[in-house]
Amino acid sequence: MALLGCTLLTTAWSGGTQAATPWPQWGGPDRNFKIVGAHLPDAWPKDGPKTLWRRDLGDGYSSIVTDGRRLYTMYRIDDDDKNLHQEAVIALDPADGKTLWEHKYDAPFAKDMQMNFGPGPHSTPLIVGDRLYTVGIRVHLLCLDKRTGKLLWSHDLEKEYDASHLMRGYGSSPLAYKDLVILPIGGKGHAVVAFNQADGKLVWKNQGFGPTYSSPILIHLSGEAQLVVFADKAVNGLGPDTGRLLWSHDHPTRFGANISTPVAGDDGYLFISSAYGMGSRGVRLTRKDGKTIAQEAWYNKKMKIHHGNAVRVGDYVYGSSGDFGPVFFTAINVKTGKIAWRQRGIAKATCLYADGKMIILDEDGNLVLASVGPEKMEILAKAELCKANAWTVPTLAGKTLYLRDRKEIIALDLH
Repeated sequence: MALLGCTLLTTAWSGGTQAATPWPQWGGPDRNFKIVGAHLPDAWPKDGPKTLWRRDLGDGYSSIVTDGRRLYTMYRIDDDDKNLHQEAVIALDPADGKTLWEHKYDAPFAKDMQMNFGPGPHSTPLIVGDRLYTVGIRVHLLCLDKRTGKLLWSHDLEKEYDASHLMRGYGSSPLAYKDLVILPIGGKGHAVVAFNQADGKLVWKNQGFGPTYSSPILIHLSGEAQLVVFADKAVNGLGPDTGRLLWSHDHPTRFGANISTPVAGDDGYLFISSAYGMGSRGVRLTRKDGKTIAQEAWYNKKMKIHHGNAVRVGDYVYGSSGDFGPVFFTAINVKTGKIAWRQRGIAKATCLYADGKMIILDEDGNLVLASVGPEKMEILAKAELCKANAWTVPTLAGKTLYLRDRKEIIALDLH
């Protein structure tokens, strides 16, 4: 375990606005991009919801998380003249967006990296108690005190485990389970690793599949906890206490680029989707004689989630389908693989679901409020709010919606 050199800027927290519902990790409270109990308007003005504040921030696609007292995300700092190439973890006051603290560390690109679509960071921080866990494009895992930004422990996983930074930079977001922080890094014998949250000691490493951009999720099948890892060639179920393989189902994609997060339900159906010549699969998980059986329920080549996310509501999964051609916001039946409808007019997008409505942010910066169901999608409101390649999924905390593009953060009032 190695402590990374860093620059630390701290500012005392001055109060801020308490958010009603924390958004502590990638995908929100339950890692599924859904908020229970939220109340959203049925429309908003032509120019969009009221802007509470907006501020500049360095480049990156890391989404925003919050514990209700602070906002956290990551960004990139590059200055070729000064030979400065760093990543920063930042805490913001939700009341006005001002910086509370920053933690910076060196993160130069590797020679084999291609960062023309954005220099990162791509991974989203994880809040657990008083700690904040982050992963950078060169697979530096940090544990910080979320109140001050003080570095508690760290791992340079490239040096320690030959972890892959992939061609575009590491992108998976860490997951908490019991007293563990878990993340996929690829490689023989250590494709997935788990560290103790408190002191960073390795608890287990296991499996031999390749690296992935996709973030893992936790499911419960007949009372058994399972870690779902969408790796380079297959989706896998692991025992989260040891990393033992429980099941696997093939889903090979060109370049090994499985990026989107799997979507699970309470009925054992798992939805996975990729671009790059692949499509979507429904995998049905069942238990028999103490073992998990993974069976393909369907395959549909037309539904292709590229690097965005998807949300399940009832028996349908909703998401932005398309890679390098036409893009459609699409509804697909998770049990049959039949596409219910496809909606034009929205560019490649990310989304979240609350109060029976979908909040959609497309890459052109258009924020959309819509009602969705098996029969149709109805757009309730639309406004252009972001300018610079909006690939980051929005964050909803109470009545405040946070948007991020590659230049700034915007806080919107959804009252």
